[in-house]
Amino acid sequence: MDSTIKFDGLANLYEDGRPEYPTILIEKLYTDYGFKSTSIIADIGAGTGKFSKLLLEQGSKVFCVEPNKDMRNELVNKLNKYNKLHAINGTAGNTTLDTSSVDFITSAQAFHWFNVHEFKRECKRILKLEGRVALVWNVREM
Repeated sequence: MDSTIKFDGLANLYEDGRPEYPTILIEKLYTDYGFKSTSIIADIGAGTGKFSKLLLEQGSKVFCVEPNKDMRNELVNKLNKYNKLHAINGTAGNTTLDTSSVDFITSAQAFHWFNVHEFKRECKRILKLEGRVALVWNVREM
């Protein structure tokens, strides 16, 4: 099955069923790993925007790259109050972003859907010279 359509019609359920991300993670990204309120971030596989929201709350400009229309619409409906939100119809291998345009790339809970070689190529293309990638996922306690 095409992973870009896997969640068609399921955005509300996806949003309700996904865990939140710990505040300490965002604090660490912004205090220890160079993220700033002036950072330009591509959040690839943004889904409904749970992680993107945390970046936007810090004042960063966030390109929320999400190939699924339903998920992207949920993201926009939920986060449209942030003026630095840019919802993008793109994939991990083709974000449609400009070359050397972002300081950071994040992917929270989405990396396992990516073609790794295409993602790596796209990261090299869109990251600025000193740019970095942060892959994030939750581990649920049993």
